[in-house]
Amino acid sequence: MPVDKTPVGTQSDPGEIELPLTVARAAAAVSNRRAALQWFGGGLVAAPLGILPHEFGHYLVLLALGVPDLALHFVGVSWDLDEFWLAVLREDQAGAALVAPLWGIALSDAAGPLVTYTMVLACCYGCATWRPHPVLVAAAYFAQARIRVATVYAWRRLFDGEFNSRYPSDLEAMAAGANFDELRVAILTGIPVPVFVGFAWLFLIASGIWLVRYMPRGRRIVAAVSMLAGMIVSLVAYAGFIGPWLLP
Repeated sequence: MPVDKTPVGTQSDPGEIELPLTVARAAAAVSNRRAALQWFGGGLVAAPLGILPHEFGHYLVLLALGVPDLALHFVGVSWDLDEFWLAVLREDQAGAALVAPLWGIALSDAAGPLVTYTMVLACCYGCATWRPHPVLVAAAYFAQARIRVATVYAWRRLFDGEFNSRYPSDLEAMAAGANFDELRVAILTGIPVPVFVGFAWLFLIASGIWLVRYMPRGRRIVAAVSMLAGMIVSLVAYAGFIGPWLLP
């Protein structure tokens, strides 16, 4: 007669296995939801934190220069600049300098990106020395999204023959409507736009790799998607409602 040699107590009840697995899955789901809410919340404040310091950098330099009719807006800075840039477009450097110093306007246009880079470094430092708060990570990523306009322009300047035939110089491109910080600095300093864009992309890649380490391990996709969703809501709310009300 066969004898069951299985030691007593070694056989497992399927229910005993299912219970720990169910508990583990529930705990993972709760943890994912908590991470999603935290990173969504971080993204919700990304737009004002990524935009206003940049614009304030422009504003402070122009304020120090004493340009006329200066005003800070939610997505820009305005002043009575038509006469200055019309002189620049005519290649009348002396006439432009009578309105405002060329070096000062170049510095004001460069100040926005410089403040952005400084803020990103501060966010990286805060994550490393304080704690990896979602707000720091989201603000650092969002602030650098502005480089997309300059990137398209630099790509066309380097590789699009038709674009270069139509607009042989940055001045002609600006006269046709192109307008962003790196382009204005390039016109006033002679440094090509692709140089600024190349530096911006190196900075973005380096800071992006640095910051992604501070997303929760094992939940980075959840954190990234939630943060992106928060950024989109933040941009829509800031550009459509809060910004125009706060700084029209």
